[in-house]
Amino acid sequence: MAIVKMKRLRLMGMRSERESLLHLLQKLGCVEVDEPAIDLSDPQWAAVGKPDGQGLATAREQSNLLNQALNVLARHVSLKGGLLRPRPRLSRKELFDQDSYRRGLDTAQAIVDGERELANLTAEQGKLQTQKAALAPWLSLDVPLELSGDENIAVIFGTIPARANYAAMEAAVTQASDLTSLTYASADRDLQYFLLICHSDVEELCCETMREFGFSRSNLRGWTGTAADNDRQLDNQLAVVAQKMDEAKEHIASFAPHRDALRLCLDRVAQDIAREEAKGRLVDSECAFYLEGWVPDPDVEALGQALRGYVCAWDIRAPEREEYPTVPVKLKSNRLTEPLTTITTMYSLPAYDGVDPNGLMMPFYVFFFGFMFADLGYGLILAAVTAFIQWRIRPKGGFGQLVRLMIMCGISSAVIGLLTGGFFSDFLVQFTGMLGLPQPVIPFLSAPEGSGVPGPLLNVMGDPMSVLVFSLVVGLVQIVVGMAVKFWMLCRDGKVLDAVLDVGSWWVIFVGIALFALGIGNVSGYPVVLIVGCLMLLGQARGAKGIGGKLGAVIGAVYNGVTGYFGDILSYSRLMVMMLAGSVIGQVFNILAAMPGSGLPPALGIPIFFIIFLLGHSFNIGLNVIGTYVHTSRLQYLEFFKQFYQEGGRPWRPLEINTKYVDIEEEK
Repeated sequence: MAIVKMKRLRLMGMRSERESLLHLLQKLGCVEVDEPAIDLSDPQWAAVGKPDGQGLATAREQSNLLNQALNVLARHVSLKGGLLRPRPRLSRKELFDQDSYRRGLDTAQAIVDGERELANLTAEQGKLQTQKAALAPWLSLDVPLELSGDENIAVIFGTIPARANYAAMEAAVTQASDLTSLTYASADRDLQYFLLICHSDVEELCCETMREFGFSRSNLRGWTGTAADNDRQLDNQLAVVAQKMDEAKEHIASFAPHRDALRLCLDRVAQDIAREEAKGRLVDSECAFYLEGWVPDPDVEALGQALRGYVCAWDIRAPEREEYPTVPVKLKSNRLTEPLTTITTMYSLPAYDGVDPNGLMMPFYVFFFGFMFADLGYGLILAAVTAFIQWRIRPKGGFGQLVRLMIMCGISSAVIGLLTGGFFSDFLVQFTGMLGLPQPVIPFLSAPEGSGVPGPLLNVMGDPMSVLVFSLVVGLVQIVVGMAVKFWMLCRDGKVLDAVLDVGSWWVIFVGIALFALGIGNVSGYPVVLIVGCLMLLGQARGAKGIGGKLGAVIGAVYNGVTGYFGDILSYSRLMVMMLAGSVIGQVFNILAAMPGSGLPPALGIPIFFIIFLLGHSFNIGLNVIGTYVHTSRLQYLEFFKQFYQEGGRPWRPLEINTKYVDIEEEK
């Protein structure tokens, strides 16, 4: 598949139609609005400027309000609907319905206000509980807390550390003056609480004596009545606050049915934000505006038809070659290659003048994944689970591409697993053996000797070397395909000699090695084709200066080629290794499952077998899906892409309707 050709759009329109035209562009979804290539300090552009950002600020505030409301509902209400909840399908008219949007904002504001009220009540509850805790040590005293004495009597509420000796302090105070009375109130882990009543003349003497034991005055200002009276009042206030908190929570919970409406509003405001951000990249004057952007070539005609209803002037041109680094990249994919976009973008998009790797990579990626994961049972499970996810929730973006890719990989794994004899590894052999039954006769999967049915085409357990050789051969095929793409790219750019000498020479060498190994094409015992390929490597010296430079260039090319190409080919041995690992681990779990049941009646042996079987193979499937995905991707990135790939492209991001919680139905 090719990279879509882009066109540069320049458009001038009436300011009175600016909002309407931006809505149109968002509906079409075919224009990436870019910063205009103009200098606003130029006197020619003195009359223009950037639009104000008030609309963007308002939209972001509304988005924050809606997000906050949804977060409040998530914290306070147990809502139904999990990861596999399908998204509603709506029309554009329903998405942009202003009345529904305004009601949604009002609902969000009510939820946030309810949360704010609940937060205030929580703070009030904490304050009352703190006051209650402060009174707790004095509950045993039947003395008004506001009591402070008079000119003859001093009343002191005080504390000493818990480790201090209260009895010793009481004796010391009594010894200091007999005009005193100490009343013990209570103690906790840190302090001891007491009340001192004494004559005013000895107040300072008593305090000085108590300070030797760590005495500190307690501040009970603001309280009237006894501690017990105030504690009962606080209990009543706490009960009222708790009731109000319950009412506030019920009020918030009453908005639970509005969750979908709030999500719809959040999708709506996301479109407003995208449009306002695009507007911020325009320049305008009192009566006109100017826009620049990128349009895919296939969409130019549809854009022109849509713009006929507006008073505007616009032109389209192809980008100059020096502009290529700034041109956005859109991959032209079909239903088979589109899922590979997630693999490509995880690495890097190709440069605008590069090659879309999806179509080239798709057959190899799906085959390699299926070959490493090769098992009929595993493949059917993977394909069924991902197909159910695709049907149920219609995932978007990178996750949706990954799900669709795994459907294809699951089918590939099932087909290759069938042809290589894998069905939960050797489940059929182990299960029938445990029950003492003869091995079933099933083509490819279970073919006892003399049964007359075809056995596995490749048997990684019985003949791993054949599987290894096959892995290296298909790896060589992919590398040659990558080299062919590089050859084409050089020829496209007018570098035919570079293509022949840099790429073609290694093709000749590969063919020469194969012919030499087969004893074909030798002249007087000399491998002519291989010699010609080696002579072609002398072309690597072009451009080098001096004999030493040319010799070094040739030696370097030979060294890099031998270590590079042959090292890359050896990397494909992981195809055999991963296939073997999955089969061996699965076989081990089958053996472990069959061992307990061998000496038990079938009524006990079969349930035990399947318990171990399910646990073991679930682990093996999860482990191998991750490992196979990683190693298949690695082969593309490090062995295939290095042959031709030019990375560095930036994604094309058009002004379009892009929703998260709902799907928009296409208008007929």
